[in-house]
Amino acid sequence: VKRVEDVDYPPSIPCPPPSPTLAVALLPQLAGGVSNSICIVIDALRATTVIATLFEKGCPRVYVAGSHVIAKTFARERGYTLCGETDGFVAPGFDYGNSPTEFSRLDFTEKPVVLSTSNGTKAIAMVSGAKRIYLGSALNRMAVSEAAWREALQIGANLMIVCSGTLGEFTLEDATVAGGYVEALYGQAGAWELPIVKDSAIACRRLWQSESNLLRGIMEGNHAHALADRGFGEDIGFCSRVDTLSHVPTLVSEAETETVPCPVILLT
Repeated sequence: VKRVEDVDYPPSIPCPPPSPTLAVALLPQLAGGVSNSICIVIDALRATTVIATLFEKGCPRVYVAGSHVIAKTFARERGYTLCGETDGFVAPGFDYGNSPTEFSRLDFTEKPVVLSTSNGTKAIAMVSGAKRIYLGSALNRMAVSEAAWREALQIGANLMIVCSGTLGEFTLEDATVAGGYVEALYGQAGAWELPIVKDSAIACRRLWQSESNLLRGIMEGNHAHALADRGFGEDIGFCSRVDTLSHVPTLVSEAETETVPCPVILLT
């Protein structure tokens, strides 16, 4: 009988690194561990659409906060424009609400903005431990998906699309737009091998493919109905525009604001 140390074992074969994944979290609390993920946070109605619009209108940087108290304190200390909503309307004591249509008619050149909303900014805070966070909407779908895919390839990270939802509940518009991002990422992959695509991403992609008219699809959702009832019907149409902007809002530290084109800073 051979002793253990005398046995000739075959050379060890290193285990390949785990394959990257593409998934959709239908709510931020379902995102799980994101420390090895590039995240795209979507609040189609309306926060991430607002952020893209602010950069289109010349805003140099956007600060986001998970609470109105933090946002208000910081904005007043710095003298920055304070934007945000409560139940869809302008939050008490704020300069503006959360209407991308309104912001599209204003000039924010050299005007930093502090934004706090009921869903989108909270979702950003909930996944702040990701390797990188991009903020996506229907308007900047292709630009953001390209940036996220490029970085995921460079660093070998997973891709996680995070739907903000509404007050902790699933929303049709976020899932549909998330499906649009999955569709775009399929296109970005091209000849490259796709990551492992989770069922959540497949389902959202099919939802996107089933809608020939994004506005019509979004209008079937409860959140869109609630906004329309509050007088924000024009915003729903605005948020349903696809691939009209090329801005890529990116969550960074304040020290990075001079090196990133569309910097977003999380206040804690």
